[in-house]
This record gives sequence, structure tokens and C-alpha cells, in this order.
Amino acid sequence: MKKYLYGFSAALVLAGGFITSAHAIPVTINMTADNIASVGGLCADASCQSNTGWNALNGGPLGSDRRNWRQPNSLTIDLGPGTYYFAWRVRNVGSRSPYNPAGLLAEILWDGNANYSSSGWEVFDRNTGTFLANATDYGLNGGANIWTNVNGGPVSGISTNASWIYTANNFANADRTAWFRTSITITSVSEPAVLGLFGIGLIGLAMVGRKRTV
Repeated sequence: MKKYLYGFSAALVLAGGFITSAHAIPVTINMTADNIASVGGLCADASCQSNTGWNALNGGPLGSDRRNWRQPNSLTIDLGPGTYYFAWRVRNVGSRSPYNPAGLLAEILWDGNANYSSSGWEVFDRNTGTFLANATDYGLNGGANIWTNVNGGPVSGISTNASWIYTANNFANADRTAWFRTSITITSVSEPAVLGLFGIGLIGLAMVGRKRTV
């Protein structure tokens, strides 16, 4: 009887361990900014435009890779089920010119899903944190836009489904700094997966029970 209970407990721990770990989903953020993503954040609600959850993805000493928009940065974090908001403050560098636009190019990838930078992302005032408008889409990564022309093609490491985005005042360079925000929703582990993992425990029980009766 003790052997049976021990096998029962071990099988449940095994199955339970898999089920618990299945709730932690890796989320990868690949991004770059023209010229500086001066700070970024991850928050549980809509206040994240003023809450810094991580250092700038496009970080580094001022004047180094921070201004190299051709080189994307990447970050992977584990998140459970829920809705998460991501935000970046992007600042342009250089003289005011129609040939010196600002831009954010990013993708968020998780569990076979993706959220690419697009006109659906939101722009917030950098001082007050109030919502201003949806971002302006200036073309896909590798599409017909100034970044593709200067770079000679798409920025590697970021999907061509992602667009360069900024504010409507971009080429006038009126908005030198702006906050951009988006969100993703991670659902819980699917029911078939849970049942499958529970089945592992039942198989373990059957094997233990058979061993005892032989």
C-alpha cells in the first residue's frame, strides 16, 4: 500500500510540475528605434507610459549602439496568463530635417502569436502621459520608406510584418520625443494540454498498480 501511495504521489507531482511550468510562456521583444529608445516599460495596466519596468532595449552609452537603428535589440521574459502593456519612449537625435525622421520598429512574439508595430499602437504625451492618437505608420520593415532606402533593405532580426511608426508630425520633426504603447493578452494553457498532462499521471498510476499485482 505504501508503494502504491508513493507511486501515486510521484505521478501527480510529475504531472503537476509540467502543468505549472506550462503557465510560464516566454515572450520575446525585438525592437530598434531611430534614434534612441531612452526608456521602456512593462506594466500590468494602462499606466505603463510612465512606469519603467526594464532598462531601454536600445540601450548603451549615449553615442554608441543606442543610435544605431540598423542593429535591433532583443529581450525575452516569462509571463503567465493575463494582459500586459508595453511602452517605449523614443527620442530623435540630430538637426530638424525632413530627411531625419524618428521611428520605432518592434515585434512582440509569444506562444505562436505576434504583435507587430503598426498604426494600432498608441502615442502618449511624453510630459503628461495622456493619450494623443494612434501611431502613424510609415511603411513596413523593408518596404518603400526612408529607412529601407538608407539601409539598403529591411532591418534584420525583425519581421517584415512590422512597420516603422511615429507621430503624424514626424517628418517636420516637431515631436522630438514620444511614448508608444501596445498590449498583448496571454491565455491560459489549453484544456487538451492539461488533460494530456493529467493523463501522464494516470499512466504512471497504472504502471505502479500493475507492478504491485505481478
